[in-house]
Amino acid sequence: MKKTAIIILTLITLISCRENKNKAINNHNRVDKKVVFDSSYYFQLNKAYTENDTFLLSKFFKNWNKLSEQKNNNNKQLTATIERIFNEIYHPFELEKYGWLPRKHYLKYKYAILPNEIKYKIVDNLQNPDKMHSMSFDTIKDFYPNPDIGNAKRLYDIEPFSTSMKLFLNENGFQKTFYLDTNNFINIPMSYDWKDYRTTPEILGILINKKMDSAIVNLRLISTGVRINLKNENDDWKMQKVKELWIE
Repeated sequence: MKKTAIIILTLITLISCRENKNKAINNHNRVDKKVVFDSSYYFQLNKAYTENDTFLLSKFFKNWNKLSEQKNNNNKQLTATIERIFNEIYHPFELEKYGWLPRKHYLKYKYAILPNEIKYKIVDNLQNPDKMHSMSFDTIKDFYPNPDIGNAKRLYDIEPFSTSMKLFLNENGFQKTFYLDTNNFINIPMSYDWKDYRTTPEILGILINKKMDSAIVNLRLISTGVRINLKNENDDWKMQKVKELWIE
């Protein structure tokens, strides 16, 4: 028990230091902010699991949602454009939008964990989408989209909850994701890595032409690669074509 506690505290220290370093690099042109990891949320989540306390588990997710609701995107035109594209293609509980059969049991989930950054690239044309995997993308950080996810509530992959989830799933990840899933809190994606806790689909990259009237999005839906073509008319982005690329 003592050895396990030491390992957990070491992981907390290492992840906190890494997050601080990354934050400093990514925000070199902003006012410096000290990022402090509040480990109490990790211990709250772990206690909920070990004691099978759904009230404590609910409290953890409510705190996460409360902080997420305070987040908003900046008012830059590019961010607004990419958010519209994201909102059009992100349907974690309506897989029929991608041409799949409906999964009505997905409607039971209370939360969806969304990314807080997005990869994109503006290109002259969209003639080479098959080369997306080898392209160098730009990244919008502090990205807080607001897609329609039905009755579920949004959780952004933000601190201190992201580190809490990583620590929580670092050991016995399969059993713990099963616990979160069967209690209808979040839908953990099928993955070779059970620490992959963000809600599917995962957006792999967005290509937008310079005219800003067409886009292509590659995403991972559960264990399937999917490509979506979109068209823009009067700032109204609509999916035009959905194509499956690969299956893991």
